[in-house]
Amino acid sequence: MSKLPRHTMSLKRFMLRTEAIKLYRNILRQLQHLPDKNQRAEIREWARQDFETHRHHEDEETIKRLIMQGKQQLEELERTIKRANG
Repeated sequence: MSKLPRHTMSLKRFMLRTEAIKLYRNILRQLQHLPDKNQRAEIREWARQDFETHRHHEDEETIKRLIMQGKQQLEELERTIKRANG
């Protein structure tokens, strides 16, 4: 019988969760560079809702795909901010 609680995450799942949290924080950091406060709030709300919508996923491949999509969207946000600021 295992001494671990029933709902303990696997190491792989823990790493994916950590990566998702890191992605979310990076998105929020990039928003600080947006000059328009309304746009900043809109994108922050979109990101929060998107992460919340996908929070229930258990399949590691699905989580990896969502993280990759999020990274691509973050890169696009970074490019957009660079163009807007200079």
